[in-house]
Amino acid sequence: MLEDFILEKAKSHELSLENYYEIVDHMLKFGADKSVIKMFLALDSFGMTKREVLSLALAIRDSGRVIKYNQPIFEKHSTGGIGDGSSVVLIPLIASLGYKIIKTTAKSLVFTNGSSDRFKAIPNFRVKLSDDEIKNILDETNACVLSHNGDMCPADRILFDIIEKNRMEKNINFLAASIAAKKLASGAKLVLVDVKYGQAAIIKSYFKAKKMGKILKYVFSKCGVRSIIVISNTVQTFGEGIGNAIEVVDALNVLQGKKSLLRDVVSRFAVEMITTANPKIDRKDAYDMVHTALDNGNAYNQFMKLVKAQGGDEKILQEAKLFTPYKSVNFVADRSGYVGTINSLLLGELIRRLCAKSHDNNIGVVLRVKIGDFINKGDIILSFYYKDDEDLVKYKKAIIGCIGVTDRKIKPVYPIKKVIK
Repeated sequence: MLEDFILEKAKSHELSLENYYEIVDHMLKFGADKSVIKMFLALDSFGMTKREVLSLALAIRDSGRVIKYNQPIFEKHSTGGIGDGSSVVLIPLIASLGYKIIKTTAKSLVFTNGSSDRFKAIPNFRVKLSDDEIKNILDETNACVLSHNGDMCPADRILFDIIEKNRMEKNINFLAASIAAKKLASGAKLVLVDVKYGQAAIIKSYFKAKKMGKILKYVFSKCGVRSIIVISNTVQTFGEGIGNAIEVVDALNVLQGKKSLLRDVVSRFAVEMITTANPKIDRKDAYDMVHTALDNGNAYNQFMKLVKAQGGDEKILQEAKLFTPYKSVNFVADRSGYVGTINSLLLGELIRRLCAKSHDNNIGVVLRVKIGDFINKGDIILSFYYKDDEDLVKYKKAIIGCIGVTDRKIKPVYPIKKVIK
């Protein structure tokens, strides 16, 4: 059967919706066997039309349960980012404004951390929930964070396995189908997808990120779902922290009113969602609503309600004990000048490796500067939190080399490059 589909693709023929349901059915029965791997290698080589991406997304969605809720649901997704705790801020923020929002989390690819990794840094926080639990948590807190593990989109986990083992992470058709399937399975009616590009992203070029955004727009529109596609550059991180627990703490600071680039980005996300859901709301009024919720504690209180509702230890967060590093060291600038480059890719890969090695979320870095900042010799530019002294010795030179300083004045960088609505 799959052999026939491969021959059709070799002839540049389009596979039908029924064909993709057959492919996914094969995946569910036999897993990532040789024939299905050959099938996806063929799709990778010969390409897919937008209709085929839609067909694959629908087949993956229907491979498991689909959540049904009696009110419109918002959703947010990122194609993977380093130092990006935006979802941790956005979810309770949107919920505090009276909207219902679900965040389906997935296994992260390659060097990026996913929302699942961040939320799992909160002790006892549960992301595997039954339909009744999801409904009750949404009713109580307006928000819910859940993993697609279990009986939601089981075919997607097989697809991830195929993508990783066969180095197809950069195939935007597979990525788009995977993203759309999970959002459709969550019952979302309005979705914001942050498609990242650049050095610290899976997708390297703006052109390819924009192309993937248009594919997602097509798939969602055909399913009656409104979508907002944000194209963002990874020339620097949204947040200051890199590392699961540190990124949650970074998000908590924003939820408690801290002014930062992360706050600016999340505010933009929230305004785009609010004004898309309610076109009559003026953008200035929407920004006022968002900033008020962040400044008066409503968004923070909503986050604590969500953590409690999903079994998380809110006392650890209240007492600021989530992040308890073993050892730390501050790196200082060896010259004065402007911050010109930040190699977040190298930092992200390093922290992910060290966290995996130690099975510890309390390892990471905090960036004390952003691109365009002027710094004096001796200023702290980065803090490294670690467990083993040998790691400091081994990576000290690489870490300090991640921040480039120049005499030339550099303009600050705003990461959001385009919004497609």
